[in-house]
Amino acid sequence: MIHLNGIAKSYGPQVLFDDLDWHIRPGQRVGLIGPNGAGKSTLVKMIIGDLHPDHGTVRVAKGLRLGHLPQEIARIAGRSVREQARLGLAHVWAVRDELAALEERMGQVSGKALEAAMDEYATLQAHFESLGGFSAENRVESVLGGLGFRTDQIDKDCGTLSGGWQMRVAIARLLLEQPDVLLLDEPTNHLDLESVVWLEGFLQSYPGSLIFISHDRWFLDRLASHIAELGTGGLRVYTGNFEAYVEQAAAEAEILERRQKNQAKQLVHLERFIERFRSKASKARQVQSRVKALEKIERVEGPESRKGIRFKLPEPPKSGRVVMTLSDVDKAYGDKVIYRGLDAELIRGKHIALVGPNGAGKTTLLRILAGTVALDRGVRELGHQARMYYFAQHQVEVLNPRHTVLEEVALAAEDLKPSVLRGVLGAFLFGEDEVTKQIAVLSGGEKNRVALVKMLLTPANVLLLDEPTNHLDMESREVLQEALAEYSGTVILISHDRHFIDGICDEVWEVRDGRITPFPGDFTDYQARVARGERPEPFPLHGGARARPLEIQPSATDAGADARRSNAKDQRRLAAELRQKRTEATKTVKPKVTKAEAEVERLEASLGELRALQADPGHYERGDEVRRVAREVGETEARLAKAYAEWEAAAAELEAIEARFVVADED
Repeated sequence: MIHLNGIAKSYGPQVLFDDLDWHIRPGQRVGLIGPNGAGKSTLVKMIIGDLHPDHGTVRVAKGLRLGHLPQEIARIAGRSVREQARLGLAHVWAVRDELAALEERMGQVSGKALEAAMDEYATLQAHFESLGGFSAENRVESVLGGLGFRTDQIDKDCGTLSGGWQMRVAIARLLLEQPDVLLLDEPTNHLDLESVVWLEGFLQSYPGSLIFISHDRWFLDRLASHIAELGTGGLRVYTGNFEAYVEQAAAEAEILERRQKNQAKQLVHLERFIERFRSKASKARQVQSRVKALEKIERVEGPESRKGIRFKLPEPPKSGRVVMTLSDVDKAYGDKVIYRGLDAELIRGKHIALVGPNGAGKTTLLRILAGTVALDRGVRELGHQARMYYFAQHQVEVLNPRHTVLEEVALAAEDLKPSVLRGVLGAFLFGEDEVTKQIAVLSGGEKNRVALVKMLLTPANVLLLDEPTNHLDMESREVLQEALAEYSGTVILISHDRHFIDGICDEVWEVRDGRITPFPGDFTDYQARVARGERPEPFPLHGGARARPLEIQPSATDAGADARRSNAKDQRRLAAELRQKRTEATKTVKPKVTKAEAEVERLEASLGELRALQADPGHYERGDEVRRVAREVGETEARLAKAYAEWEAAAAELEAIEARFVVADED
């Protein structure tokens, strides 16, 4: 399908590729990984023809339709979100226009000409139906909704959107176009967690092939059938998802290390023999033989060394136990109410991830905690000795454009030596040359990384982080993750990287419908609890204690009711009556809960079997089988999500009914 043979590419003294080969077959879903600067984006641009190699050839099968999502796109303006996304269905609209022209022609001809036109119309209509033409408009809204656009946003001009939201429009257009091969360069960078999960589900059932650059381990695990690792040793392709790649790469490195050690012993033995008997004429033949053998030995290179850069955040000053309190907080944007009567308490040392649907108010909550937005009502009270640092996109605006990278970072940690600062900057992709660049000449992503390093070196005891992993490669994310995991201060973060959240957070706050529901544990724990329908109580709203359960009172006509209530026997009788009423009220709901639970278990078992198939390397030898199973995975996950929702709704209905019938002797 796509063949790269003997590819070489250099930029001045920097050699990206030298004699690189890569063959991509139909049905493959390839996750392209490697450190920033290795040439991943360059390789993708060569495939689509935007760049040409210095040497070698790139061959793409004739008629193969390629769709490319770059890291950065040109600004879009003059069209609504809907209109721009609909451009991805141009091939569908072209067939629709042909049908309309045929309809007009059929009204003007008769006889054999009409019969021929009708036959052509039937064929074209079948083609239109196969393209999903009759549901095309619905698909536009479905894709835009999945990517986080509200109904009131999709008819707005794209020119009013930020760069991140314009990128979502570009993704929508590309997904609707459905090319034979999708080439995606960091598609999750501009998405929130809910949209990333939706995109995963969409791509799992995508009928074409995928080549995608990503540093998101979960995304790679869920989508990749192969991992292509680009590094100084060239390109290595592994069968399976990211987890399988880690195991295979570790096994390869172990074998290579063992071979290198064995060869090193052999070389030492030969060199010692040569050195010992070099001057003895009786051993001249043996010495010469070993000299020649030594020259012929092809040296085994050890596994590519990884920079084990680690650093600890400065030990923060200790704050009080309660870091911050929100009391009776209201916040709205125009007519859209985000919070009303919100109460929340932030405890020292907690590492919290904010999750929830797009538009629920996660970023607004982070800004409220940071004190960067005015409250409509309520109090934000900072705890004793709480020192806060908020990392968001606007942080780049306070960087001094005349400073070098090293000078700017040194402002946050004047007591650290330049060599230490260079090491920390190196962990975040700033090499020896980059640290002397002026802030003014850096890209937006590079400025974000400078702001991130400044934050990490500032002795704050509360960190508020909004998508801190954007523009970081996998190794830099690991450095940041380890540093935050060991940090003794308080952390609240928003991130679309679930592996990153799992490595740092011990609590998840779900933001939904103006409420905060705290879930102990990491993101994996949160997902499991939601799937089981286990939802803790949200933080209570100010002055609005939870509605009391309905107490069923004895009939007013009961003579001597007061006396009977004081009697233990009558208490038990009343309790029995309540139980009977509860049983009667729940008899139609309980079967719904049982049925929904059984359906969830059945679908989970089916999904497990499909995942087992995808984990088998032999499965990827047949492209049609790979596509079939991927479609089934996507369909099963969609049905499972629906089943979870039905289960949760039925369980909530049952709990609400049972709560109306409180029995005094039950805990």
